Amino acid sequence: MAQSFHIASPLSGSSPIKPSNCGSDLVAPFATPQESKTCAARSERKKVIVVGAGISGLRAAAVLHRHGCEVVVLEARDRIGGRILTSRTGDRVRDIGAAWMHETSQNSLVKLIPQLNIPYYYDDGLPLYFTREGRAGSQFKAKKVADEFADYCEWFYETNPEAEDRPVHEFAKEFVLQHKLITEDERDWAPQAVREVELWIGTSTDQASAKHLSYFITERNLYMKGGYDRIVDWTAEPLRKDPNIIRLNHHVENVAWSESGDEPARIRYKDAAGNFGFVEGDAVVMTSPLGVYHHNLISFNPPLPSDIQEGMSRFSYGALGKVFFEFVDVFWSKDNDQFVFYPSPPEESEASSGSSVKSSTSMNSIGEKDNILNYATVTINLWIMTGGKELCVQIAEPLTQRIEAMQDLKEIYQFFEPLFKLFRTEPYKALPRLVNVETTHWTQDPLAGFGTYSADKVGDDPQLLINAFENHKGSRLQFAGEHCTLVANGCVHGAFKTGETAATNLLQSLGIPFSDDEVAELK
Repeated sequence: MAQSFHIASPLSGSSPIKPSNCGSDLVAPFATPQESKTCAARSERKKVIVVGAGISGLRAAAVLHRHGCEVVVLEARDRIGGRILTSRTGDRVRDIGAAWMHETSQNSLVKLIPQLNIPYYYDDGLPLYFTREGRAGSQFKAKKVADEFADYCEWFYETNPEAEDRPVHEFAKEFVLQHKLITEDERDWAPQAVREVELWIGTSTDQASAKHLSYFITERNLYMKGGYDRIVDWTAEPLRKDPNIIRLNHHVENVAWSESGDEPARIRYKDAAGNFGFVEGDAVVMTSPLGVYHHNLISFNPPLPSDIQEGMSRFSYGALGKVFFEFVDVFWSKDNDQFVFYPSPPEESEASSGSSVKSSTSMNSIGEKDNILNYATVTINLWIMTGGKELCVQIAEPLTQRIEAMQDLKEIYQFFEPLFKLFRTEPYKALPRLVNVETTHWTQDPLAGFGTYSADKVGDDPQLLINAFENHKGSRLQFAGEHCTLVANGCVHGAFKTGETAATNLLQSLGIPFSDDEVAELK
């Protein structure tokens, strides 16, 4: 969820919002979270169980709590935040999970930055592009051809909505072969440039859906220099006033529920000591990652409705990884926010096109002894972002699973070292001493669903899941999380908003008047 530029289509029945800075009121202050207000008199206080203390679960719980509901948040981890994870060592801040705020002109969470005095950085400066041969020159136009393909892809499926879905890489190769106005080198390199999108959607272009391709958006994005945990803490603040609300080390295994609420919901969990316990309530908000449902890590009694099950099965889950490398000195450009690397075209493409650019040995011929230069990467210049002498290399599945499974930090560095040699501003100098290596481990984490966030793969239809949630809008079992929206899915602000939506749906179902003023601080 860290840096998904994952914008597909708007929610059913709503109109898309055109990005605009007009009237966005980005720096307008608002009140800090207030203590819960007493709702209108009711015969009994309703109890809602929220599964998961990620950003969507915390937001859902806060809205329900402030409307007078009794709320219990069951979190399997020993911390809150979910896939938002900030590591702090002295002055060093690393966001292992989410690190960016996207679509800043229409992202309500941006208003928290001045309110909480969070340092930030708009990382929309010009990136540097590299190939195996070194830095790409100004006449390297493959990226522009890749952008042209993305526009064509969107037009094609809007014009032909019934057309068969295809892998992005396959469709891109067909596009360049039919293109009459590009050079042979651009024909070879454009599909490689398309692979840059892997580092936003978290999956390879061999698997990604061309029909639902989430390409780059033009909105600005800012890096959270001060750490995303500040946003998590703000969201959790009203809940922490009662120590009985957020219950850590409570691993939910089974959810007994009813659509209408005729029977109480009953949640079975296992605590840190391995003992089982139960919590009962009037309703449930599920905020587990999509991968948790894919792996059937939580059982439901009765089973989930068939449309929700089908919707979940037709929406895939990706794995964006990060590897942090800290050095004793900065050897890369201090002027560019990002370094984008494109692997060389496959040899068979060169043979067919007569390209003047020849790649080194292909990944398939090297097998497990290959290195990072066989993969597309985006490297974040943390010298600019945070002042640290470190780089963060973003990788996509299936490479993510492989790197996150490595135990030997020296082996990891050797795998990435060829990339760092390309980044040197003084190529004749040896690389400086490595201080620290840290990798993400989301693909080994069942609580993260063995991945990071939703990704549209070939054959998916994410609208099915959104329609299913709308069909059960009045149910006592609600869902929230980054996968529960097509507007800003894969993003923190998208997940945050789904928590609000799940809460307001339940308030209506429970017959509790909704006060818009109580969530107005982010309007």
